Amino acid sequence: MTSGDAVRSATVCHYKRAGVAPPIEMIERFRVLTGKRAAGRVLDIGAFLLEDLLAYRHICYLAMLGAKPDLRSERPDLAPEFVDGDPADLPFPDDAFDVVVCRFALCSTEKPQSALSEIGRVLRPVGQLLFLEHTRAPGVVGQAQDRAQEMLRGCRRCRLNVEVMPQLYRAGLVVRRADWYWPSAHVRAPLVQGIATRPDPQYERELAWLRNPIRKPGDPPWSGR
Repeated sequence: MTSGDAVRSATVCHYKRAGVAPPIEMIERFRVLTGKRAAGRVLDIGAFLLEDLLAYRHICYLAMLGAKPDLRSERPDLAPEFVDGDPADLPFPDDAFDVVVCRFALCSTEKPQSALSEIGRVLRPVGQLLFLEHTRAPGVVGQAQDRAQEMLRGCRRCRLNVEVMPQLYRAGLVVRRADWYWPSAHVRAPLVQGIATRPDPQYERELAWLRNPIRKPGDPPWSGR
């Protein structure tokens, strides 16, 4: 591990730090979602409580990246493989996982869009990304997050103003479901959880046609005229 990797791994989301209670309501809803959908070959990014692992049942292989160290002795029945590294550079081949579970991790990597692109790469074409992250709010709250992040520049702390939804879209993923939650305490950053997938092949073909339509010289860019 390089010194840069050590710095990244030392950066921890504020919801994972001691003394900061995470929003239990949202986390419980995410655990229910994970219990229903995580099956087969699963990559877990950012587990930090034993309860995060209790929902796993129908799993044939579990890889854990950025997990809290004291979780290494939990759930020996799953025989998880613990991996060190940055989500923006995953040490797995293409199409390796049926499900990727990502919780409070995008704020801790220097390149969240690259991390999501890597997640899309290791997902099977029909795989699912289950995500739970805090995100930049719109309006004055978002502006306050920007100012707070500017004050924290250079500190090894999670980024308060990562715009999760635009990062998902830019990484080429399709959001199938998104639920929002506004905490009443701590840093008032909204949380978003949901499901994203790789684009359907039909969607990719249609998008390619829209970007590169076949037209004769002089034809208008629309049909019917």
